[in-house]
Order: sequence, then C-alpha cells, then structure tokens
Amino acid sequence: MQFKFQRNTLSIKEIYDDFKCGKLVIDNSYQRRKVWVTKDNVRLIETILLNWIIPEIFLWPADINPDTGDTVTHIVDGQQRINAIIDYISGEYKLHEKYLLTEKSDRINFTNKKFSELSPEQKTNIWMYSISIVNIDRNCTIRDIKNMFYRLNLTDYSLNEQEKRNSLENEFGNTSKELSNDEFWVKHKVFSALDIKRMKDIEYCSNIIILAREGIVDQTNNKKLNETYDDLKVEFPDKEDNVKLIYSAMDIIDRFANQQTASFIKKKSQMYTLFSVSLWLIENKTILTDEMIESFNLFVIIYNKFKNEMDLYIEDEACNRIFEAIKKYKLASSEGVNKVGNRVIRFEILSKYCTNTDPEIIKSLQTLEEILTDKYPMTSNEAEIEEFEDEI
Repeated sequence: MQFKFQRNTLSIKEIYDDFKCGKLVIDNSYQRRKVWVTKDNVRLIETILLNWIIPEIFLWPADINPDTGDTVTHIVDGQQRINAIIDYISGEYKLHEKYLLTEKSDRINFTNKKFSELSPEQKTNIWMYSISIVNIDRNCTIRDIKNMFYRLNLTDYSLNEQEKRNSLENEFGNTSKELSNDEFWVKHKVFSALDIKRMKDIEYCSNIIILAREGIVDQTNNKKLNETYDDLKVEFPDKEDNVKLIYSAMDIIDRFANQQTASFIKKKSQMYTLFSVSLWLIENKTILTDEMIESFNLFVIIYNKFKNEMDLYIEDEACNRIFEAIKKYKLASSEGVNKVGNRVIRFEILSKYCTNTDPEIIKSLQTLEEILTDKYPMTSNEAEIEEFEDEI
C-alpha cells in the first residue's frame, strides 16, 4: 500500500496543549528514552527565541474515537525536541550562559532565564513559533510506524560528537584543529584517512591539550571533552602556554622515534602515553639522553615480542621484574585503554624503565631481549602480521 504524507505547521501552543491533555503521546514500545541533556535543550530554545528553523516533527494519528473524533497522536520522530520545549515552559531548566551559542549581544535578554523570567514578548514568540509537521497516513499500522522510526534513525552518516563540536565556533576547538594540521601526525602515521574524514584527529588533539592542561584523566566517555569545549568556548587564556608545551613534547617524541619503534608510536594509546612521559620530563626539567632512548628502544622490542600466553621463569630478578611490568603494560594497552587507571599504569611503567639512566636497567632490558629472542624468535610472517594489526 502506498501511504500519503501531508505537511503543515503547528504552533508550540497547539503542541503544548495536546501534549499536556494526552492527545499527543510518546509510544515507549519503540521510542528511545529521553537522551537530551540540558545543553541540548538550551540550544533548541535558543534557536526558537532567535526565530530560526528547527527540524520537522513526524506525527501519526494512532487512535481515533469514531463517536467523538478525538484523536491520540504519536510522536514518531521529534520527541527529544518536544520534551525540551515542554520542560522549558514548565520551568525545568534555565538557559545557562555556557551552553548558548550566539554572540552575547544577541542573547542578553534571555541568558540564564527560565521561561517564567522571559519578557512578555519573548513568551509570546515561543507560544506562536511554528514547527513544521509531517502527518503520517492514518492507514499505517503500528508495524509500519516501527519500521519507519527505524529507518528515520538508521543512517550511518549522522553527525558524530566531534563533528557536532566542530560545526560551532569554539576557541578550544579551533586550537585543536590547528594542532591536528601539524606534520607531526603525518610523520608518525597516527591518523587513518577515515579518522580524518570523521574528525577523530581533532578529537584526539583535543584530548592531548587536556593532558597538557590537567594531566592524565579518564576519557572512557566524552564528559571531560564536552566540559572543556564549553568552558573554553569563548576564551582560551593559556592557549599559547599549552600549545608550546605540546610542541616541546613532540620534539621529545621525535627523538624516541626510529624504524624499530615506529609501529609502536603510531598507535594512539601509545602516543598518548609517550605524550604523558614527555610532558613529565619537561615538567621535571629532565633532559632526554641517549641512554633513555636506548632503554625505550629495548622496551619496545621486548613489547613487540611479548605474547599474552608467555609464562617465563627467569632467574635474574631484575629481568623478571621487567618481564612482569611489560606483561602489566600489555594488558593496560589491550583493554580499557582510555581508563585513567590503565593510562596511569602505562605512564608509570614507561617512565620507570625508559627515563631512568641507571645502566643496570639497560643491562636487564638487553638480557631480557636476548632471552625472548632465543626462546621466541619472530618469523618474518609474524612480523608482517604484527605490522598489519597496527593498521587496523
């Protein structure tokens, strides 16, 4: 059956009244829960107050009383927007300044205000604001509606979080973008073409700036990143100091890099750890020495030879401690790499064995490398697989 769809508009007043009296509802059998946070709600209301267009809403007359003609209408797509509007009018939140996107002069009259605190003109403009509506054919079944809802939310090309951040004017974001354009990343092959296409390079550089500003933090979700984008949206007062620090760390990482360590360094989690160690060296005014570089080379060689199933008995206690440390490092590099605990483990181990000029550590690393080479020689085929896995 071919269904008909009609387009018209409804004022917020009409939508509000229908929602409040139960004529406009959300069917939880297929709809997602409320997922918008205050930031999303504030920016929608800001858009309405500026009289700009918001996306259309899909409605379906699910149940019509044949005697009275009263209709219960489902919100098929747009429940987040409608909830944001209803909650604002109901006084659930105010228009927090840090989430507003327009110039201060354009929003001075509604900054930090709840609906009840707006001027009569602003309230009237909200009530009268027209939203584009797509009315779905009433002959659709609930199965048709569920399929439609799925397809409306199916696309793999929806904006990811970083693309949303990047679409807005933001001082911190601009700095991250500038940093991502540096040749350093190309030289070390950190980002794939897909990373760059989806702006993951900018997101990664944002996290490196946070590392330089605050040290190692947990980034298993985007909370810290989003907070920093909001806090430094308009002004980034210590930008120059942060960027200078990062470029100094890049110089140190360049010295650590060679043919033997390239595949290790280009992994994003290991690059993050190297930045952590390099920034620590700078903070402690420690000069990078040839001995440290040699220790790092040996560490990486052992790491690349190491397999999780290895269970060696090593008589030399110093070698055994290093072996156990690398086993721990490998585990912290294999799962939950953005957890603060695993980041700290990698930093502590790498800084302990690669920034210590004690000749005994270098000697133990050399001995362990020889033991592993004798017991587990890496074939050329295994080396190719190892390199291939780096690319995934």
